Amino acid sequence: MSNNRLQHLACHDGIRRKIAALAVLAVCAASAQADAGSQISLSAQQIERSGISTEAASAASGAAKGAVDGDHGLHLSGTAIAPTSAITLVSTAVSGVIQSIHVNSLQQVKAATPVATLFSQPLMEMQREYLQLAIQSRLAQQKLERDDQLFKEGIIALTRVQDSRGSALQASLAAKERYQSLRGAGMSAGELKKLLSSNTLTPMLTVNAGVNGTVLELNLNPGQRIEAGMPIARISKDGALWIEFQASRAQAQEIRIGDALQLKGCGSAKVIAISPQINASNQSTLIRAQQVGNDGCLKLNQFVEANHVGSRIAAGSIGVPSAALVKSGADSYVFVRNVQGFIAVKVKTMDQMNSAVGGKVWVQSMDANLKAGSAVATAGIVALKGAWIGLGPEAAPEVKPAKPAAGGVK
Repeated sequence: MSNNRLQHLACHDGIRRKIAALAVLAVCAASAQADAGSQISLSAQQIERSGISTEAASAASGAAKGAVDGDHGLHLSGTAIAPTSAITLVSTAVSGVIQSIHVNSLQQVKAATPVATLFSQPLMEMQREYLQLAIQSRLAQQKLERDDQLFKEGIIALTRVQDSRGSALQASLAAKERYQSLRGAGMSAGELKKLLSSNTLTPMLTVNAGVNGTVLELNLNPGQRIEAGMPIARISKDGALWIEFQASRAQAQEIRIGDALQLKGCGSAKVIAISPQINASNQSTLIRAQQVGNDGCLKLNQFVEANHVGSRIAAGSIGVPSAALVKSGADSYVFVRNVQGFIAVKVKTMDQMNSAVGGKVWVQSMDANLKAGSAVATAGIVALKGAWIGLGPEAAPEVKPAKPAAGGVK
């Protein structure tokens, strides 16, 4: 018999075995109901055929016990600041004299809110150059269209059309370059369109905020002269704030990156950085946390108090792999191995902030079947759940693996 035929028979034999194993699994637990404490009777052979594997549940370590209530006594205080990535500068590419200021320091602004208006002679020169280049580009394009038509009629040579096309492209690029320069200086697309239609130059430029946020600095006065590129204002974009805490040496040893902090009266935060050095003046360590969410309760420079929640778990919790959890309605279960097979045990997961720690999901259960060291199913969950809810016919003969014919296959 050919090798392809042998492989084909072997493949089909493997599929039949898997289907038979699932059928036997469903039949053996046909009477099981999806309730906590439901026993799923399975033999070791059936478990192996169904591809079910287990891992041992673990207990909370002594250092972790009782930490979920906030590490009583571990209190921190600090100040809310704006993240470095959230700071944007408002500036202009032209020099000028400040005529008026439209916002104040620490004011909330929206994108496109006018910040300041200035008088700029260089701006008028850029507008004049843009108008000249735009006109040259338009005339070059018209000349190209005429030459293209004359070429089609056989009046002029191809080289003349190519020269016209090159001149039109250069003129267009020069006009676009000056257009982008004016956009960078602060003129809007609408203002530039109006400039082309009216041919009227203006020395007045209004500089707008580019983002939604809070004005942090605005060191300007009417009549002040500013140079090109000089910062006009600093704006902190809206979003989650940072809180910088000063922790003692003992406190810093208990805190890790990723730990949770419960802010007093203002939600929670997550530790994102711990300074590797100590402040020489007060021997404290800088702990930086980022606010979780942005409900507006924190303000810039606000004094903040917090309790360390940490990334640890409550006493009595059992750690199981996330793959072991099974949902049934609003409840969670795990399948625990016992002498008869498996038993479904109802569990309660901890809050989202502290449930996933150390690569496990920490759960609690009043069922004595689940304890540290219990073998919980992590693979073959679909087959177990099908048996648990009673899928399959009322009865079926036991399926045995096929035996090879005497003498082998030839």
